Amino acid sequence: MDDFISASHDVVFKALFVRNQDVLKAFLNDSLGLNLTDADSIKVMSSEDIPDSADGKLSRFDVHVRTAGRRYNVEMQARKSGFSSERVLYYWSKLFGDGFESGSKYEELDQTYSVNVLGFCYFDCKNYHSSFSILENERHEALTNKLSIHVFELPKVPRELISGDRVQEWMEIIKAESEEALDIIRKRTENPMINKAIDAICQLNADEKLREQIRVQQKAEYDYGNDIAVARDEGMAKGMAKGMAKGRAEGRAEGRAEGRAEGIIEEKKASAKKLRQKGWTVEEIAEFQGVSPVDVEIWLGDE
Repeated sequence: MDDFISASHDVVFKALFVRNQDVLKAFLNDSLGLNLTDADSIKVMSSEDIPDSADGKLSRFDVHVRTAGRRYNVEMQARKSGFSSERVLYYWSKLFGDGFESGSKYEELDQTYSVNVLGFCYFDCKNYHSSFSILENERHEALTNKLSIHVFELPKVPRELISGDRVQEWMEIIKAESEEALDIIRKRTENPMINKAIDAICQLNADEKLREQIRVQQKAEYDYGNDIAVARDEGMAKGMAKGMAKGRAEGRAEGRAEGRAEGIIEEKKASAKKLRQKGWTVEEIAEFQGVSPVDVEIWLGDE
């Protein structure tokens, strides 16, 4: 297939695991080193819908999963833009506390996993799998086993396939860029769930409805990028003009610096208004722009 879409594409990644929950269970079991058995049921708690129109805000393509005593947030992040350790911790905390009610015991909170598959390098190390927990600094004693964060960096996966390494096999099929690459893994693997996942990826590539959803998503991303660029140009031009005019009138060099600063503010203000029109909340805009919600509310109310 000439226009093969890799499972590292967030839409395909999500569809692969939501539509094939036995594959999802095997992926979690192998990649996290769990001991899930056939008797352990798995439930997809929530997964954000693939956007079906270009005028909606862009969605996160994560999958929330639950097994007995455990919760998982599984996400594919193809691009580095918008990704940070703090973001990972924030979404882990939201899932960890989700549904906790007054009067409940803290000990009853589920062990919560954050599983992040990245299409780029993030940490300064050679290992493609990094795992994090809460440990005492000197004794390395675990405070709790409730937090478990895993990051898989696809570009660091070794080129040579290590026989019997199930984690590497999962990463290989996610990053595979062609059916030929999947066929190579199929011939080498002894894991039946890897073969089932390969079949599912091929079936998803033949799904015209899914392909149309991907085209809509890409259009929304292009439109969003264009809106941001236009808002940036308009805001910078307006702010620079105001600041430079003031600087010339006062005859001070500070006017140029003030113009640049005001241009940045105007850029953020224009961007905030466009994002609000697309349905973003004040909190989401504030997080995206790195400002306080109060600033956003002031900008949105400033006509």
